[in-house]
Amino acid sequence: MPPFLALSGIPIPVSTRSPLRYSPTLLGEKRRAFSGMARSSVRRKLMTYEAGTGPLPLADAAALRALIDGEGNSWAFAGNMLSSRGLWPSTVGSPLALPDLGRYQGYALALSAGHAVSWATQLGEDWTVAYWARVWGGSGAQWHHYVQRSDGTVYVDATAPSPALGHTWSFDAGFESNWGLQPSDVDASVGEPGRYGQCATFGEWTSATWPTQLGTQWTVAYWARLSTDGTWHLYIHRAGLPLSRDGVVGSHAATAGALIATNGNYTQLPDGAVYLLNRRGTTGPGIPNVSGAPLLVDDLVVLPYTVPDSWVAPWFAATAPFRLPGTTGLAEVDDNGALSVHHLHGVAGGFLNPSNDSLLVSDLVALPYRVPDEWLAPWRDAGAPFGPLPHHRATGSGLHRPVLVLGDAGSGEALEWWMGTARVSGEDFTYSLMESP
Repeated sequence: MPPFLALSGIPIPVSTRSPLRYSPTLLGEKRRAFSGMARSSVRRKLMTYEAGTGPLPLADAAALRALIDGEGNSWAFAGNMLSSRGLWPSTVGSPLALPDLGRYQGYALALSAGHAVSWATQLGEDWTVAYWARVWGGSGAQWHHYVQRSDGTVYVDATAPSPALGHTWSFDAGFESNWGLQPSDVDASVGEPGRYGQCATFGEWTSATWPTQLGTQWTVAYWARLSTDGTWHLYIHRAGLPLSRDGVVGSHAATAGALIATNGNYTQLPDGAVYLLNRRGTTGPGIPNVSGAPLLVDDLVVLPYTVPDSWVAPWFAATAPFRLPGTTGLAEVDDNGALSVHHLHGVAGGFLNPSNDSLLVSDLVALPYRVPDEWLAPWRDAGAPFGPLPHHRATGSGLHRPVLVLGDAGSGEALEWWMGTARVSGEDFTYSLMESP
């Protein structure tokens, strides 16, 4: 069911105590001539919509005020990279604004490898950057909606990152994963220099087990080397498939790595757990280790799905630790509040682009406030671009038709009320929406 009133897809509350009022404005005049005849010079009638929000917690009221006032910048990329408020870009490489490639059939920003665009948006401590993005030319590549906030979260299609995306271990602060998963059993140690930072050190016959609860689809990858070998090697284990080492798909038997399936089943790991072991010897499962030298392991990655062959070579070629897809976006905001949008490639950047294709970015928005979680799903499902700021597209069952409006958040009243056992401070304010031609 559509909301009663929405701006750029975001539902706007309308209080029963201050319902939505329609105030027409005539562009022209209706007058009587000296003869008494009624005459009109009206070219068009535009509406002004006025209402009140009802009580809202202060944080929600502040975000809603900023939304109604149209704070921030938006980009349609309609033949150029100028923002809706006139910000000119600075570029690295030759990014392009191209027609008929956007999320909503309009223009899109095309970024090739090494390309980036920046704007002096002067965002403050709290901000939100959102955009639609996809790989250009990829077979079946789909648009995804990204929302990045100043608290470090990246939402993809209104979904927050979670352990369901997988786990990574840097070993810089022990054996805990990025989501806090601790090993159920470990007698290895950390502290030695690794490929990127610190690494885990597995002495002869030492091990670590993590209760990852993997099913029949999984990927376990890590960089490893014996202390007697100066070269780091990338091992990628996949459910039911041979081991891929150093970017070569299926180069070794599934048993030729540090991941041990104690029952010999490399399709369904025992209890779904990841068990790494430094096993001395040259026969049986494990990395061949004649002398029992310490085994160094870094950048361990566990994913609850089987990655395609196309990931293997780019993963090996990456020069940075693996970042879980969906935890890194294309946008960055620097200490001066400037916004940059840049190309990402490979599988270690969080944005899935293993073939290093160009990327398309559409409907970019930069807001000087942090949007509430409740806005993310309706924003994704809006079906039309956000803005163009400071204007909004107003829709809803309370309107006769969708209209372009310029909002103004008006006077308000401070309130306090009980919500369960908690006392809440909030605000009730009025607002007006002026229809634009």
